Amino acid sequence: MQISDNMSNFIEFLKDCAHALIECGCSSNRVELLLSRLGNSFDYDVEVLALPTGVHLVIRKGHERAFELSRIRSWSVDLNLLSSISDLVDKIEQHEISIIEAHQELRSLTKEPPPYSKLVTLMAGGFASSGLVYLYNGSLLEIGLSFFIGVIVFALQKYVFTNNDQKRYLTDFLSAAIVAVYAWICFIFFPDINISRLIIGGIIALIPGLVFVNAIHELAQKNIVSGTSKVTESLMITLSLASGVAFIMGIKVYLQGFL
Repeated sequence: MQISDNMSNFIEFLKDCAHALIECGCSSNRVELLLSRLGNSFDYDVEVLALPTGVHLVIRKGHERAFELSRIRSWSVDLNLLSSISDLVDKIEQHEISIIEAHQELRSLTKEPPPYSKLVTLMAGGFASSGLVYLYNGSLLEIGLSFFIGVIVFALQKYVFTNNDQKRYLTDFLSAAIVAVYAWICFIFFPDINISRLIIGGIIALIPGLVFVNAIHELAQKNIVSGTSKVTESLMITLSLASGVAFIMGIKVYLQGFL
């Protein structure tokens, strides 16, 4: 069926918007809500089925109908981009900008560099790790040591193991193993430290908290497919982290028994 240029532009924008939202960690039910709001603001009847791996769009207006199916192949957590897109949706709803202008702004948002420098990002990772160890009543030495492993983990995840969506679980395994090796080395030089606290502080940045929270929220909203897939993803990430730590600790126990 032949559709108008306005509907063609609109569905193209919705497709790219859904892509950006899902890729930056937005829950499926919120993606569906935002796109439906956009449709209502322009008198389009929009039906959306958002999944972690793809989005289905159907747009109707009068005798016109358009269908779009798009595959999503990369995922991350970017709350800054998520907030920016939500603000953009509000501007569109209030008709402050046109769809073409909004599409251009969306493309600019997805290409923007991170809002914080590498130094600030790495420092945040260090403070997150040391802060958790402090909450677990860690000593000053443990807090200081955990700061450095937090920096290392953030560097690995953001600047070393990048563009590896197909090897996500392997990179989590390796990151957790590196944390365990670091804790083991620190324990050799400082036998009074609590090695478990140091490991927990090191892997805290890798725990899939947002993924799990979104999964529970989506299950509560009856998005069974999306919620179940995200629960499975969070469990697989946790298993990868646990396996990395267990692998190194197993080697440690073996060597202690051998020596």
